[in-house]
Amino acid sequence: MSNLLQLETGSAMQISSLTFPKDRTGRQAGDDSLLILPGICGVFDGASSGATGPGMSPGQAASRAAASVLGEFAATRTMTDIPAGEIFSAVRERISQTERLLGNTFRASTTMAAAFFGVDKIRLLVVGDSGIRINGDQVYRRLKHIDDLSTTARIEVFNMLNHKERSTDEVEAQTRRISFQGLDYGVREGLLTEDDAIQICSLVTNRYTEIVAPQQAEAFLRTGIRCQYMYANRSDHPLGYSSLNCDPILMDDVIDVSKPAEDIETLEFFTDGYFDIPGEVSVSAWEKAFDACETVDFHKTKSFPSIKGSTSREFADDRSVIVVRNS
Repeated sequence: MSNLLQLETGSAMQISSLTFPKDRTGRQAGDDSLLILPGICGVFDGASSGATGPGMSPGQAASRAAASVLGEFAATRTMTDIPAGEIFSAVRERISQTERLLGNTFRASTTMAAAFFGVDKIRLLVVGDSGIRINGDQVYRRLKHIDDLSTTARIEVFNMLNHKERSTDEVEAQTRRISFQGLDYGVREGLLTEDDAIQICSLVTNRYTEIVAPQQAEAFLRTGIRCQYMYANRSDHPLGYSSLNCDPILMDDVIDVSKPAEDIETLEFFTDGYFDIPGEVSVSAWEKAFDACETVDFHKTKSFPSIKGSTSREFADDRSVIVVRNS
């Protein structure tokens, strides 16, 4: 999608965007949400905690709730001056309301990478690993240590199972279940041995010993990503990270910066379904970079390690990008 928006500065900007779910057919909606309105643009990547069945996933609910709050704020307020805490409080309340309405039993959460366009400045507000790139150069995003642990363990699990199964789709499916449910689940289901689990825990804890204590790392790996919400917005844990959910946000790794509008020629907003950042500034460049990643590292275990890999039916993750250019 490409269009022109007239901002409150009086100038027009060329805006292009694309969002695509991990479902290769595009029929099943993903957890990403985009917001494009006069005075504001942003991407939101919801986190689904494994809820299945009909209806909206927790990730969809959270990302859409956050986007709707910012849209409502932008309609009546000057977003370049509103305290971040006020914005996050409103998002938290909306996500809580959405959870209650949907009756979700899993904690909903989302990232956010948004820009607010003022008369003479542009404010960037980023929570989590969705990002913003300015002028094709400077990137604003926060990566999480807890994802590093999950990715390292997931690659070890994938490589172990890949020697036992012919179908890499089945290997990926089993790996995802173990990543989500934890190493203990893999042992109980007979997919891994206890020695395998010990070996994986040892490798991960040794690699990240300067970040998190071995017993804390192993506790997370044993229980899996289904328990990751327990580390969100925790200042008392080395794996803690900021997230937009039903709790007060951690804030210490939130990015909130303002730039002179005259210094910004382009802005790109992207979710982590893009595993590499292109050299050029365009939606097509982001897609070319994505295609290259799929070709070079389809399973996301080598050049572009990730928490999940691609299969014949699914990409590794949803992906979304917005490109804003001064016209």
